[in-house]
Amino acid sequence: MTLRLQHITLLVASAAVLVGCTMSSRPTLPVEVLLTPAVMPTAVMDGEAVPLQPPDAAAGAVIYEEKCAACHGDTGQGDGPSAAQIRAQGKVVASLVDPALARAAHPRDWHDVITNGRIQNLMPPFRGSLNAQQRWDVQAYLWALATTPQTIQAGGQIYQAQCAACHGANGETPVGDAGRALNAPSFLVGRSLLDISSLMLRGEAHAGIALDEAQRFQVADFVRTLGYRYADPAAIRLAATTGDGVINLRAVNGTPNGAPIRNLPVTLRVYDASGEVLSRTAALDDAGFVSFGNLPVRANYFYQAELDYGGGRFYAAPMQFPATGTRLISDILPVFETTTDASAIRINEWHIFVQDLNEDTATIVEYYLFDNVGSLAYIGEQGPNNRRRTLRISAPQDAQNLRFDGLGLGSRFFQDGDVIYDSDVVVPGLRSAQIVMLYEVPYRDYRAFSRRVFYPVERADVIVPEVTGPGTPFTVTGNLVDQGVQRLTSGDLRVFLSPRPLASGESLSFELRGRPLAAPPPGSDATALGIGLIAFGLALGLAYFVLSRARAQRAALEGAPQRRKILVRQIADLDDKFALGEIAEEDYRAQRERLKRELAALWE
Repeated sequence: MTLRLQHITLLVASAAVLVGCTMSSRPTLPVEVLLTPAVMPTAVMDGEAVPLQPPDAAAGAVIYEEKCAACHGDTGQGDGPSAAQIRAQGKVVASLVDPALARAAHPRDWHDVITNGRIQNLMPPFRGSLNAQQRWDVQAYLWALATTPQTIQAGGQIYQAQCAACHGANGETPVGDAGRALNAPSFLVGRSLLDISSLMLRGEAHAGIALDEAQRFQVADFVRTLGYRYADPAAIRLAATTGDGVINLRAVNGTPNGAPIRNLPVTLRVYDASGEVLSRTAALDDAGFVSFGNLPVRANYFYQAELDYGGGRFYAAPMQFPATGTRLISDILPVFETTTDASAIRINEWHIFVQDLNEDTATIVEYYLFDNVGSLAYIGEQGPNNRRRTLRISAPQDAQNLRFDGLGLGSRFFQDGDVIYDSDVVVPGLRSAQIVMLYEVPYRDYRAFSRRVFYPVERADVIVPEVTGPGTPFTVTGNLVDQGVQRLTSGDLRVFLSPRPLASGESLSFELRGRPLAAPPPGSDATALGIGLIAFGLALGLAYFVLSRARAQRAALEGAPQRRKILVRQIADLDDKFALGEIAEEDYRAQRERLKRELAALWE
């Protein structure tokens, strides 16, 4: 019997870790794949032989992006970011737009696959997360992916010339023994494109129609659109990357007497919950301003600008357009002069949390808060592949499955021996940088730890869940002071504190003992406990990656006096733009009021 503490939130939600998700990629395996039961499920009938309303390809596109694109790709060719991992397991990711498949696929068969999945190919069932109409909508989008507006237009012209007299301009006239109209839902779901094409070769009514195979499939594509709402997938994808949004930024040097920031390229990246959607690059002007227009304004998109300066990369705060109202955002992009001298770096807090335990391993979470007590941004030395070596932390030599905020070693962190390097710039300020490292180490009932640090540490502690039940409770021995049980609303933790600050180069040494055998009592959630104790809202992989750096950089730039100066400058710039007619009055007044409220709050 083993103790299974709940995983920290970022690990649960970042299930893509299991298949090597990276920050720049689309989502990997949908979470349904990871929750698929080991046994083959009993097929569940949908209960609706035909859709209750015409399937809508535009509505299906949104669902496809969320549920299907990771494996089948944006255009349905079976080339999504998860496809390689699935094929590596000997499974198949179908190209949904391959003509041989798309033309022969029977709508009811596809609907059954979407409903019940194909577990043998790692495709999950969607009957639990999508209702019947949504599943038909997704299928309508698959039909749309396999054709083009030009094909449908060509088929429509042939249809109107040779078919409409009998079937009606919109397929509304019932014909044949079954008396079924072409736009009837039952006709739509009962026949593949190949079936519809073959019907044109049958019966006396079609004897005078001389069409080659390509023309028959054009007509078949058009006839299918009589029963569903077609939307052009290319236009849908374009709409996801364009819009009427505008973001104006000004680069501001936060170092006293720092050089003006001008004429440098700024990259604006657009993200959704699954990763980067698009990016654009433009140059600052002579006054340090840059503008990005024609931006999409989806509610689930957020935007972050970045700029390279002095060997470091600096970030604006993430931005989102409101659901209603202005389509203009104005903000600052904080920048600092840089140094390679690490003498101003301190560790404000260092927490080691025993987060999970099974038969022979323990999962450890280490959380670091760094100070930069200087006035310059620390960029470290140049490392391999032109990546900076900034903050350093150590890892146990036998640590396995190293990951950071839900992600593995990758674009931000890299390892050299037992040393992990961060490549992010460290801006001036208290708690201006943070690292969360997770790993597994061998563990039975006892383990000795010796954790080396490279910077002075103000506070270091070891945190274990206070678990009741059979077995041996956790305890920590060594030169640490038992602070007793910390009682939180979500459960209890025991904290063991280093009796003094640590110097650079020292090690925090302790022994972990115990093996609780019972699960934590109700309400004792290791996630909430750890987060509550260290007062840190751990964000999921992408959110942390993008948001935390910007918060730290902006906070460093925007101490109250400095922020007041910036707000006064922004109000003046806004007044100038309005006077020159560069901004609409409604947007001007809304932005000015927001800046005034923030300025007033800083003076209170």
